[in-house]
Amino acid sequence: MTFSPSHAPSNFQPSGYKQSRRSADEYLESSIKHASPARLRLMLLERSIEVARALADSWRTRPESHGPNEYSLKLLDLITELLSGITTADGVCSQVADLYVFLAKHLLISEKTSDADAIDELRAVLEIEADTWRMVCANDTRAQPSGHASNATSSGSPARGGLNLQG
Repeated sequence: MTFSPSHAPSNFQPSGYKQSRRSADEYLESSIKHASPARLRLMLLERSIEVARALADSWRTRPESHGPNEYSLKLLDLITELLSGITTADGVCSQVADLYVFLAKHLLISEKTSDADAIDELRAVLEIEADTWRMVCANDTRAQPSGHASNATSSGSPARGGLNLQG
């Protein structure tokens, strides 16, 4: 078993741990608060990839973690959140929605046998999706004057193609 400061009694945590954790939480909160809608979607995808990697690793290395566990539940929540960001059911949006439904089903089927390889496949799809959104974010940043990121959809209307890029 590896040592994790978050699981240690408070009197055994490294000095400054609580302060550095608070700073990290404040940084994340600020990042979310000031992120463009496209960047928020990318953050969800990146977190999904991290959780998928952790799930596959836990199924490979810890037999007691087989089946549904905290990682698989979190991954399902993240995929559901990605799906909820799709506001119309036509064209590309319908295909993207179908992709997320497929990923959720793939996850649920994988839980029955704790198939880490299937989760790696799921993660690979999420990585491709994240790469796409990295390009969207890069293009949004280049389109902003003086490199200032702003909410391009602040008018309240959905963004291009029915993807809800509202925060």
